[in-house]
Amino acid sequence: MSNMPIARRGLRGIIHCHSQYSYDSLTGISAYLKVAQQQSLDFIVLTDHDTVAGSEALKAAAALRLPHLRVPIAAEYYTDEGDVIAAFIEGEVRARKFTDFVTEVREQNGLLLLPHPYVGHQAPEKVAAACDLVEVFNCRTGESKNSRADELARSLGKRGYAGADAHFARSICSAIVEVENRGSLRSSILDGAPSWKALRATSRWEFGASQLIKAWKRRDAALAFRMLTRAGQQMFNVARKSRVTART
Repeated sequence: MSNMPIARRGLRGIIHCHSQYSYDSLTGISAYLKVAQQQSLDFIVLTDHDTVAGSEALKAAAALRLPHLRVPIAAEYYTDEGDVIAAFIEGEVRARKFTDFVTEVREQNGLLLLPHPYVGHQAPEKVAAACDLVEVFNCRTGESKNSRADELARSLGKRGYAGADAHFARSICSAIVEVENRGSLRSSILDGAPSWKALRATSRWEFGASQLIKAWKRRDAALAFRMLTRAGQQMFNVARKSRVTART
């Protein structure tokens, strides 16, 4: 199979996803290369939690196996204002105070993306105002919060994008974004009109499984107990509902 990209006016890719370098994922770098080849992707913005190691590993692997695939150095960092994605940076961002974080990213000529504004952010309006793009659809977030995110981006005149927020290989293609080709990938994502279709919401079990992985990697017994208890309760409710339905 040829590794040459399909000629087209737009660039297809994925923004906001996780690999084994994140504390809540086990997805290998090879899975992203496989999907990129199968889906004829032009770029992947891999945003592991608090580390650029994943994007660096994917960039190096792509250079050898899929040289056309563009992989910017990026990560999703936890700041005192919640999660913020830094993309097209040169290396790790050390600051965690949001104002200092913004300054450090700008010094690296990076872009700031706000993922899932209404999940994990106390003041999403403040954070969004300082970011270049706002995630208006997140596959792991409910419809109402995604709608609010879309309204937020519109109110601030910010470009929006859809984020797969994939933690498992099966979810990598949940949100494929296409942007106008403005030459460089940075310019295309920043200024190119984004579009997407056929978005797939993340299943409940995937979210629970990622939390269990997080508990295992962090040796967090309390989190593991909470997730297993919740899963057991959900299974009990489903079984009880099935019995009631059968009786009627």
